[in-house]
Amino acid sequence: MKSLSKLLALALIATMVISACTKDGIKQVGNTTLTGKWLFTGSMQSSGGPQYWVKANNNTTFLELKSNGTLTWTGVNDYNKYVVNDSLKLTMSNSADTARHETFIYKIKGDSLSISPFSPAICIEGCSTHFVKVK
Repeated sequence: MKSLSKLLALALIATMVISACTKDGIKQVGNTTLTGKWLFTGSMQSSGGPQYWVKANNNTTFLELKSNGTLTWTGVNDYNKYVVNDSLKLTMSNSADTARHETFIYKIKGDSLSISPFSPAICIEGCSTHFVKVK
């Protein structure tokens, strides 16, 4: 009986792990995937002390991550393509200037996306840029 319980527990865990990923390796939480259009809502910043929230001053900045690996980020012309490294990191780069690249740690929670610079630039006190999925 114990071996049957262990087998059922293992099957349940395997099912949860498999269903947490999409076939192309892009992290999916609920119905939200990394690809799509995201509206900039604000950022967490710090100038040596605790982080504080800075709300977006308009509703015109978007980040669009397309399924073919290209991207557009309103007002940010440094990047035009991206690669998902794993379930935590993605790298944005410029196809015309390979020296322009940044790896970000990303997190999707519900319909919200946050990205934080990881390499080569980092925020010592912590910082993150926040978006909400456009439906």
